[in-house]
Amino acid sequence: MKTNKLTPTLLVLSVLVAAVFVSVVVGSAARYCAAVSGTCAAKPVSTNTFIKTFRMRDRAPGYGMLPTKDGGYLVTGDTVLSSGMGVWNAFVVKTDAKGAAVWSKQFDSESAAQGVLTETERLSAQTTDGNFVVAGDIKEFYDEAYGEKKELWGDVMVTKMSTGGVWMWSTMVGDYSMDFPQRLWASADGGVLLLAKLKKMTGTDTEVADVDAVPDYSVVVKFDSAGKVLWSKKMSFAATDMEYLSDGSFIALANIETSMANVADSAMVELPAIIKLDSKLKVLWAKSIEAPSLELATVTGTTRETMKIGKTKMRIAGGDFRSVEQTADGGYIAFGRYFNAAQLLGGNRSAAIKSLTDAIPSVAVKVDAKGAYKWAKSVKTPFASMDLDLKAVKTTNNEFVLSRNIMRDAKFKTVTDMANNVELMKVDANFNPRWVKKIDIERDTEGYDLRATSDGGVAISGRIITVEEHMIMGSPEPWQDAFLLKADANGDVSGAKVVATITQATVADESSVLIMQAMSVITSDFKLPINQSVKPKITDIEDKQRTIVAPAVKSVTPVCTTLNVPTTGTTPATGAGSTEPQTTSYAKLSFDNAVEGKIETEKSRKVNDELLPILKKVFGQVKMTDNQDGLWLTYYFPRQATVADREAVQKEVVALGYKVDEAEGGVLNVSKVGVSLRMTFSVNNSMVGKLEVML
Repeated sequence: MKTNKLTPTLLVLSVLVAAVFVSVVVGSAARYCAAVSGTCAAKPVSTNTFIKTFRMRDRAPGYGMLPTKDGGYLVTGDTVLSSGMGVWNAFVVKTDAKGAAVWSKQFDSESAAQGVLTETERLSAQTTDGNFVVAGDIKEFYDEAYGEKKELWGDVMVTKMSTGGVWMWSTMVGDYSMDFPQRLWASADGGVLLLAKLKKMTGTDTEVADVDAVPDYSVVVKFDSAGKVLWSKKMSFAATDMEYLSDGSFIALANIETSMANVADSAMVELPAIIKLDSKLKVLWAKSIEAPSLELATVTGTTRETMKIGKTKMRIAGGDFRSVEQTADGGYIAFGRYFNAAQLLGGNRSAAIKSLTDAIPSVAVKVDAKGAYKWAKSVKTPFASMDLDLKAVKTTNNEFVLSRNIMRDAKFKTVTDMANNVELMKVDANFNPRWVKKIDIERDTEGYDLRATSDGGVAISGRIITVEEHMIMGSPEPWQDAFLLKADANGDVSGAKVVATITQATVADESSVLIMQAMSVITSDFKLPINQSVKPKITDIEDKQRTIVAPAVKSVTPVCTTLNVPTTGTTPATGAGSTEPQTTSYAKLSFDNAVEGKIETEKSRKVNDELLPILKKVFGQVKMTDNQDGLWLTYYFPRQATVADREAVQKEVVALGYKVDEAEGGVLNVSKVGVSLRMTFSVNNSMVGKLEVML
């Protein structure tokens, strides 16, 4: 395996980029303005709401969920008996329109990882004949010869069941690898499409030190109505999300690996990208979502006397993107979590450090049908999230609902506060929030799958940790039950005290902070090494149902105004003739976030009085931010400092009677009677325009 090497500078920066990009408001408070109200179709709709739970064995998380054509739901997930051998089996529960289980089935076959129907969600579809198809990972059904080739990691099994839960067919597909299902879609010809991730492993040892270091890729497999594989395509990327569109084409999200320019044997940088594919999986375009590149000073060589310093550009991911949806105008929006390092590496370090315990906002990036960048916006609510996942679905009125798992308490002071809740947020087509809800059921609530419903509402499935306990191997333990929640168009569940309305949110225009660039990805024909019919054992499973909130039918008028929340930035350009947003440099962001300092001593006041007019003449805008008890002064500018700037400042201070003691690169040391100034300009750091003056 190739070993990636980082210089100490890059190592520190990569840690900051990966773990600390949690600043949430870009720009100064002066950029706040009133929120823009939106409009939507506000016709009353009859809707049914409820919260149900389903208990099978000790643990039974509801990873997937599908609204069915008869108004009911299909809940899928895993169940395990903790006191046994820890073998996870898949379950499928069919409910009526009020969430009551009609039938419950389990797959008695052993799963490859944590359950047959794993946490990839959206692993069920209803075909044109009304029957159901589900998918999961499986590690059975192989003979001795097959066992010698594969690594016992598991393959993907696609199964068709009747509306009554009767098995119809199962097909197992995969590579000699660690294979997981990702998405299932019904096709108009009665067949089904599968998106699966294959992670190529080597050897027969099931213990791998770093599974995430193993390359993976996604494939799309087309099955006919009888479960026969018609074709399969391999992609050069592992999809984070992918949607099958009404015209037969696809839109996908992926993290694309790219090396840092001009660095041999460098670490790989993953950049999120939106990828458009036609109905034959041919790539039409791919665009990255990234922050402006960092220009880093790196050692390129040394001699006995000197060290050679060069510059390297490092591309930076613009966030962690998890869902992509098509918009009513034919464009696309990618949804995720927003990261930004400007405050940490720039002027307001105290605010950046405070933001480490702050909430990370959700972000949306809009492109048109051809991939042209239109805008980027973020929404911050009061709650922090330790969960990387985020779901987004398009509702019947072409708006969007997002779900994510959050901490129970905004300040999370105790372990109890850190319990998971589910946050639901509805936004209009321009990412302005209409409402925000927090779902808190018993000890802990995690949401996994989110779907839009035909009445304008949404349904979500997941797992709750109950207040009720039972004995497992002599110790009291809570149950873990699957839950199914149906909310109306306003995110409400009639009579539910466990659903709270949140009014705090901040919207920011991030259009000038993020950029998009063309990326190179490919797809190719792929012959599946594993492709065989199998017959799993499917049996009834006892299903203990509870009603957390009783079903209630009522007429609901959708909320058609956005939350009255503060916003930062300006409204991005939209509509015909608008151009791609202009990017703001890191230096400008650092300048915007810098906080003016206060002169502490008479000596520093005199030096500032001399330097400030010179710096304003050279740089235009200047902020003095730092005066540590008169020991030094720090100035910020809205652009990177250059050697030419140092020379211009040098000329001006010489005119004031200073003698030059040293002048090279970004260093300027000058003195006169009673005063010695050691000035360092940040000429090698594109992240910031800065001058530090030691007195």
